[in-house]
Amino acid sequence: MQVQNQSFNNKWSTKDYITLAIFNVVMLVILTMVTTVTHALSYLIGGGAAALFNGPIYMVMSNKINKRGILFYTSIIMGLFFLIFGFIHFLITMVAVGILCELVMWGNNSYKNTFRNGIGYSIFYVGFSLCGVVPLVFFREQYMATLAKSYSQEQLDNLLLSYGTPSMVVIMCIISIVGALTGCLMGGQLLKKHVKKAKLV
Repeated sequence: MQVQNQSFNNKWSTKDYITLAIFNVVMLVILTMVTTVTHALSYLIGGGAAALFNGPIYMVMSNKINKRGILFYTSIIMGLFFLIFGFIHFLITMVAVGILCELVMWGNNSYKNTFRNGIGYSIFYVGFSLCGVVPLVFFREQYMATLAKSYSQEQLDNLLLSYGTPSMVVIMCIISIVGALTGCLMGGQLLKKHVKKAKLV
């Protein structure tokens, strides 16, 4: 009987998919706005800043759905969003990130656990940040030629400094982790103080 309940609890409903889509649209809008502003300052802080602002929204979504696959589907949606702009490497990278996230989040009710969410969400945003590194490693010349059509030389130089320097990449990942963990903690507090009391989750 217990196995049947677990299977039933992890089965996605139409409502779950709609909830996932709505929350992801909101998070993508915030991510686009935040990275547009932060990338004008530094490419290093975009992922961390987006993770921070989206953290509370993600926590409400994860607790509301609480099914395996949340981060995987979220990764796919993000990858498809950037594919629209011609960045196929985003989709490939985020698929791999989504699989890794789900391995980390494996287990029942892990998406209701703030600590587990913090780990999975951190991996997700580190993966997002590394999407700028992957093409420089595997097809650098083609990628730079594509960017040169819409980027200024100064922007290209800043991009290479941020994504092409190992020490900078490490700093960027640390910033992403800090932003993600802080965002999840803020979301956890929001859930306890307001969302759960209002019986929205």
